[in-house]
Amino acid sequence: MRLGGLIVVGLSMMTMARPAAATAGYLFGWGPRDISLAQSDVADAASVAAAWVNPSLAWEPGARMAVGYVYGWTALEWNGERVKLRDIAGTQVGFQLGGELGSDIALGGAVVMHIPDRSLARVSFLPGTEPVFFRFDPASQRTTMDAVLALRLGWLSIGVGGEVFVSAQGDVDFVLGQDANGTYADGEAQVTLAYDVTWLAGLTMDLGAAKLGLRYRGAQALDVDLSTLATVDVQGNPLNGTTKVRIVGRSGYVPATVDLGASWTVGAVGHVMTSLQYARWSDAPSPVAALSMDVDLGLSPGLRQGSFVMPGFRDTVSPRVGMEMEPWGEEAVALRAGYQYSPSPVRVSRGFASPMDASTHGFALGAGVDCGRVWGVDIRSDAAWQWLMLERRTLDKPGDALPFSHSEVSGSVKLMSVSVQGGWL
Repeated sequence: MRLGGLIVVGLSMMTMARPAAATAGYLFGWGPRDISLAQSDVADAASVAAAWVNPSLAWEPGARMAVGYVYGWTALEWNGERVKLRDIAGTQVGFQLGGELGSDIALGGAVVMHIPDRSLARVSFLPGTEPVFFRFDPASQRTTMDAVLALRLGWLSIGVGGEVFVSAQGDVDFVLGQDANGTYADGEAQVTLAYDVTWLAGLTMDLGAAKLGLRYRGAQALDVDLSTLATVDVQGNPLNGTTKVRIVGRSGYVPATVDLGASWTVGAVGHVMTSLQYARWSDAPSPVAALSMDVDLGLSPGLRQGSFVMPGFRDTVSPRVGMEMEPWGEEAVALRAGYQYSPSPVRVSRGFASPMDASTHGFALGAGVDCGRVWGVDIRSDAAWQWLMLERRTLDKPGDALPFSHSEVSGSVKLMSVSVQGGWL
């Protein structure tokens, strides 16, 4: 009875899944150039980062490969206390290959990957009422890979592809029985990481001194489906029988986004960029997993099913602006700066769940240097710094009896990114 009770109680606690958390790319961008321009370069992406920034710009003739690293320091506060979150860190790798098929036709493809430092994928659980910075908690940071194809037809470029990420499925079987040799216990756990794909698409119009860009990224989430079967058959035990527990939920949710961008050439050495991102947060799933139990022990459990309501987030529109200057000639040295404003999708916290969030201001700086040709390879290095600052916000629930009815949130996240790129033309 004690063992069976522990199994049921332990699995019931696991129904409280960590709320959705955005990926590093969604928050900051991919690669030092995109990060330093605060993701305003939708219409003027670097070709090696095109698979993330805008798939339609992966056609540029030549071959390029970039390897970089990002590290973010989280300093978020809840009710005046520092929240313990793991820092955001990972390796980024990009590759692009393209060629001309005619005077106004080019075809190419690109692949980018983000590989977190600590694990390829991580699923964690905690009580659903606990306050969580769902856009910044890196627990759901996971390995992703974007692969795209692009075609240029004169002034028009189009690109399509997909982002591959992992989901988790598992089965646990536990048996407590008795035979001629006495009681025995046996257990087996099988967990698999399945692969899911979300669609990517981009379009760019090159109008000479001005460019227009459009990007679409589908929603994604780490789907979790865990089933447990516990069987007890011991002589004289009144609680012999079978307990079935299934936990189903979605974690690490990133909303579908549509980005509209523009870029202008200013004089001979400058580019001004801007973009608007629409994020469909209203489709976000419930912040905790659903639980279902089927207990056949001659009694009825107090909880057969449990689930949380949809979070009711609102869609957001985020403006970005950036500038890139090349004062000593084309691509020799590039100086960059950017700003982005990201409204919070949280309306008002009303129920048991306690999503912590606030609108953010993002300030970015960066630079790139052409290091010349080494052993037939054109080498370039880039670096970026971005600072996301949360507006101080108070979240009060309509009732002191609700958990964490009063919350004050603030803080910042600082991110550093460096990369080295090699080009073969």
